[in-house]
Amino acid sequence: MAAYFRKHPLLFNIICWMIYAQFVYVYNLPKISYVDYGHILFLCFLYSIIFYCNFFLLKFIESRKINLVTALLLIIATFFILAALGYVFIYGILPLFGVKIYYEHVPFNLGLYLRNILSPYIKYGSYAIILYFVLKRFADLAYKRRMEKAHYEIEREKFEYEQAFLRAQVNPHFLHNSLNFIYTEALKLSKSLADSIYLLSMMMRYSLDNAVKGKQLVPVHKELEYLDIYLEINRRRFGKGKSILVEFEGDRYLHSIPPLSFITLVENAFKYGDLSDPMFPLQIKIVINRDKIYFYSSNKRKASATLDTSGNHIGLKNIERRLKGAFEKKARLIRTEDEEIYTVELFIDFSIDTKEIP
Repeated sequence: MAAYFRKHPLLFNIICWMIYAQFVYVYNLPKISYVDYGHILFLCFLYSIIFYCNFFLLKFIESRKINLVTALLLIIATFFILAALGYVFIYGILPLFGVKIYYEHVPFNLGLYLRNILSPYIKYGSYAIILYFVLKRFADLAYKRRMEKAHYEIEREKFEYEQAFLRAQVNPHFLHNSLNFIYTEALKLSKSLADSIYLLSMMMRYSLDNAVKGKQLVPVHKELEYLDIYLEINRRRFGKGKSILVEFEGDRYLHSIPPLSFITLVENAFKYGDLSDPMFPLQIKIVINRDKIYFYSSNKRKASATLDTSGNHIGLKNIERRLKGAFEKKARLIRTEDEEIYTVELFIDFSIDTKEIP
């Protein structure tokens, strides 16, 4: 119910005023021998105008950061405007419909009229002020909770990345030296096996070096070199079982990017994609020129509906953060998917002047 009224605030306000009008009617019934319910409804309508005018006036004053003197003048001006409109309705429009909520035998007195209007203006204006600051307090608390939750999420993700970083540092030299030893021993058995171990050693060295040294950018040609190694390792792993098409255009020596950017995007295709269908190969296209870097990857999705892709999201979020830190709004990472195909596109537009972007 609360969620419904949050989506329909107008309906909620109308119901509140109808309940209030009923309360006013029941409250005044014992005091006056005859109480016209229509008159009560109209008076509550006037009171609601006073209430909302003051409520939104406060929002206007705060949003524009208006000083105290000007704010007081606006409140006084609002009172006289509402008094004038009330006079037109009460003495001009309503009598045309046979509705008179004033004593006909009593002559109109401006001072008395303003005093009579001032009382409900102060009363319902005060209600508006109280409600405004109560809602503002709740909004501030909700904002504080959102900020605390966002801070917690940032700290949690930071902790996860730090743990992943620490895991990546577990004796990197030991791992690399061990692979070199295994490579030497494998040469005695099979050159193909030794070459695969050598490629894996180079891949691990690239990954570990950038994790330990914390490099923000590496030359694109270096990233492409190790992307080729990564693809070659997977070709050796799966043989002809994976369909892969790679296309490159441009000058690989022009720019730099965060390390492992291309490799992580391609790795996701191997982890979560079905690359065994020759009709839907893994398509990789990279275009590099003076003004841009463009990366495109498209693959068929695995049929499993229960596939856990949480690691995929963490990896892509990590890349997005690193790209934002390196290129600000020059970089965009776009993911699209349907029932069969998953696509990732990376745009880095060096022609954009980020200082001109608001």
